[in-house]
Amino acid sequence: MKSLLLLLLLIPPGVTYAQSCNPASVYYIVRDEKGAVLSKEDLQTMVDQLPKKIGDATVWATEVSFAPDKQTFYWPESVDFDKGTKVPALGLSNAATCTLHLTEVELKYKGRTMRMIFNIDIARYQKDRRQAIDSLKFQNGVFQLDLTKWPHHEEKLIPATYWKPTRH
Repeated sequence: MKSLLLLLLLIPPGVTYAQSCNPASVYYIVRDEKGAVLSKEDLQTMVDQLPKKIGDATVWATEVSFAPDKQTFYWPESVDFDKGTKVPALGLSNAATCTLHLTEVELKYKGRTMRMIFNIDIARYQKDRRQAIDSLKFQNGVFQLDLTKWPHHEEKLIPATYWKPTRH
């Protein structure tokens, strides 16, 4: 006990230790006007037009790895990630605070503009801290995600049926 106390006294004041947590992330699967998932190249072109940060989220092109049921997805750290079917996705993530407040994203594709109102808040304690969300066919308009009836499954795709047209 004395040696533990001595060790604690020897730690210089003001020393801080790194903190580690799972990033809060949204993986948004973007579809074209016919409903097909955008290719990696088309998605990267879209991402290049977006700011590098939207709110507190870093923006990048990534991919989601799906299990054979096409509804369950694997986290990138999962041993099963490489076994899954990969689908390109728009990544929005905050690894700094491990929380995420995502209001909206305006996407442009082939002369069309979709404003997607996410209104997602992911807290550090949430189990569904990584959310994969399917999209509608790409079309002009403003759409809002309504997750009031979503059961917050940890590793299930949020279907496009949760998007509702709005008049913003």
